Amino acid sequence: MNTVRARVWRFQLQTGGRVRATVVRRGDLPVGLARLVHVNAMACDLRRVLDYRTKELEANLLLSYIDAPGGGTPLQLDHHALDASSRHIRCFVSECAGLGMLTAASEAIFAWEEGTDPLHSFDALPKQLPQVYKNKGVRPDLLFQLPAGPVAGEARGRYRKQALLPKKPLADQKKRLSQLAAWSTDHADHSYFMSWVYVGPSGVAVDIFLPESDEWDDDALVEGWAEEEQDEGQEHVFDLHEAPRDPEPLADIDALGPAEAEGDGGPWTAPMEIARPLLHTGEPVRTPQEHAEEVVTRLYESAPEPDAGATVAGIAVRGRWVAADALGPARHEVLLGVLAERPPRQVNVRERMARSDGRFDACLDGRLLTVVRPLATPRPEWHELERVLLGDR
Repeated sequence: MNTVRARVWRFQLQTGGRVRATVVRRGDLPVGLARLVHVNAMACDLRRVLDYRTKELEANLLLSYIDAPGGGTPLQLDHHALDASSRHIRCFVSECAGLGMLTAASEAIFAWEEGTDPLHSFDALPKQLPQVYKNKGVRPDLLFQLPAGPVAGEARGRYRKQALLPKKPLADQKKRLSQLAAWSTDHADHSYFMSWVYVGPSGVAVDIFLPESDEWDDDALVEGWAEEEQDEGQEHVFDLHEAPRDPEPLADIDALGPAEAEGDGGPWTAPMEIARPLLHTGEPVRTPQEHAEEVVTRLYESAPEPDAGATVAGIAVRGRWVAADALGPARHEVLLGVLAERPPRQVNVRERMARSDGRFDACLDGRLLTVVRPLATPRPEWHELERVLLGDR
């Protein structure tokens, strides 16, 4: 697992549209390559064609832009190749990276656990749910289901040629916080947070913006991260932009646009709003879990037949290893596997990474399995994947 530099901001919405924002923590955020691939693979809309081959191609493309030289080292994106790519390719790579870091932030801050706490993309929610989560205007990217209730996450980003972490909130960040605050108000003060990824010649970093709330405690934020000493001038007070209510593209992570000058303008429980009866549609209501299961079933049906011995806990796994070689010699190889049925509950992420000893990164969420390994290390055997993911049963 690799890392990116990270800061945690706490911000408070005040009367009159004013905001107070302060950096409260700094540290290295663990980011798994397998999770970057995994989140993209699950963002499927059942109303469209689902095909394993497209997810395999996307995994190849995404990992071709990423350089992760070894476990525990800083994650790098090939900024030269990214800058030379067309806008839609930049948008795809940056969005996938942003969603992966948003998920990593949720793991670190809220103790969200893959395979235990459901995760859903707002783009791929069952079509009945937009009656609850409004289908117009600004929406977040991911919905994390936690024991205390759902938390919406927004992933954004910016290419920066100068120092990756700006000294104060950027104009676009203020605007997006305003839009998210309006979305939260429209959904009975729904919990939310935002991650903002920076990519540039000096690496990758992320700012995590958390609204003041009794739902989480500063002292519990990100175990092992340094608490920020609050010197004079570190608190930033600003006015929120008026939040536009016009529809806009979903999950736009800014496509790594031109660098902005530093600091200038430029099981499913729910809170009251979500628990309302859904409007009658004449169709059975599909839960997010049932939706995710159907996505994986259709990917399984289109995946290659399993090789002999390709099993986890005695369950057949369809899929194959492919090299991430879209931009030249590959640095990584990825397996996107789909299990015939749900396996037993897997071990948590920290134990899993300790068991793999940095030789590969694996993610198992329900029936979808993603494994990424550096080409310098041998492919893990199926019995080894089973031990790492499920433990000694």
